[in-house]
Amino acid sequence: MEPAGSRSAVRNIKDEATRKKVEEILNSCVLDDATIKKIMDVFEDQINLANTLDPEKRKKSNLLWECTYVRNLLTGKENGEYLGLDLGGTNFRVVRVVMKDGEATTTTKYYNLDDKILSGPCQHIFDHIAESLESFLKEENITASCLPVGFTFSFPSDQKSLKNSILVTWTKSFKCPDGVGQDACVMLEEAIARRKDMPVKLDVMARISDTTGALMAGNYADKKCRIGVILGTGSNAAFVERIENYNKFEGKDPDTKQIIVNTEWGAFGDNGCCDFYRNDFEREVDKYSNHVNSFTFEKSFSGMYLGELVRLVMVKLVDEGCLFKGNPCPELKKRWEFPTSYVTSIEEDTDTSKNTWSVLKALNLADVATEEDVAIVRETCAVVSERGAKIVAAALAVLLQHINLPEVTIAFDGSVYEKHPKFRIHIADLLAKLVPTTKCTMIMVKDGSGQGAAFVAAVEYKPS
Repeated sequence: MEPAGSRSAVRNIKDEATRKKVEEILNSCVLDDATIKKIMDVFEDQINLANTLDPEKRKKSNLLWECTYVRNLLTGKENGEYLGLDLGGTNFRVVRVVMKDGEATTTTKYYNLDDKILSGPCQHIFDHIAESLESFLKEENITASCLPVGFTFSFPSDQKSLKNSILVTWTKSFKCPDGVGQDACVMLEEAIARRKDMPVKLDVMARISDTTGALMAGNYADKKCRIGVILGTGSNAAFVERIENYNKFEGKDPDTKQIIVNTEWGAFGDNGCCDFYRNDFEREVDKYSNHVNSFTFEKSFSGMYLGELVRLVMVKLVDEGCLFKGNPCPELKKRWEFPTSYVTSIEEDTDTSKNTWSVLKALNLADVATEEDVAIVRETCAVVSERGAKIVAAALAVLLQHINLPEVTIAFDGSVYEKHPKFRIHIADLLAKLVPTTKCTMIMVKDGSGQGAAFVAAVEYKPS
């Protein structure tokens, strides 16, 4: 990353003392090449611990490095009708995929989950899913005798088989008092069984993460896709690993050549291994987050935290008298009131800085802001965003090294990748530098996790 003092917005600050303070504060967010290389090395070390058969060594890593038991990618010859269910945010999705010779026709419907459901007993969530499923089947006039179902359940889980997984923890806005330690597919099947008017028999045959879903949706769009990444409110990655490099697969099938691994990288660093690059702003974000001392990695860049990181840097600049003449900024002082959408809007700005002025107006700061203030705000968003993108790229570079193919496509889903105008550029630039032997293509698979669940059902379903 370019040091703060080399950036034009900082160089152009007229007052020397202010310029030096801004440079010092922003430099705490700058990653040099040595730090990026160390992130890669530490990530690989944690992978080796997570991948060992020794349970005591595995405890030293916060990566689950989970076996998804998904062994097949799409061949282009799939036929049949499949359902994908996608639970992971405030919208629950039901996806119907009809495949003919590998070509998919997809129908998707969304069903809201309100805060009361998200914070109550988890049975209410699964009952809502089952009720939504029944409505979907009836509205779509689906009359199949039996539908294979893939279930995207986007929470850290201990995967026991393709179908069976045990919930490790709820994340994001889910605050259910129970459910941890239970099997997601069993809870789903029990809820379906409680619906006496379900018009179609449903065969729940796979639980996957949203990253596996994104990978499979990406593989449908591009057969060279080997990595799926969620880069939105939270973050995770899944990738295709050679079976000889994955030690925890317990299958006996000699024809298995590969396995999709769910990294659960959001928790990378929970054991302190990432403390070497974390700055004071990231530590403060963690301190006031819903999940303290957990999901360390994603707190440097994901959509839930990126805006808050920028806000904290701006508050520091104000407190040091570098921004808005040090005037009190009550709106800016409110925690979690500077959403990542502000960052993406500011990063879209042109020479007029129209978006930045709009954000400052929303914060009641437009009347006190100068053109120099606007330039510093824009540079703050740029530096914090680039830092986050470089951290993501460092981890992706390690996965690309594992895959070790001349061409690899990475499928992304999530609001940060979709809406931030520069995130993908920063990731692509660093990947080209870190893994020059692999030509890397990056694609967007919007809402791909639900469709991907149906694709898993298509490639793994074995009719009895």
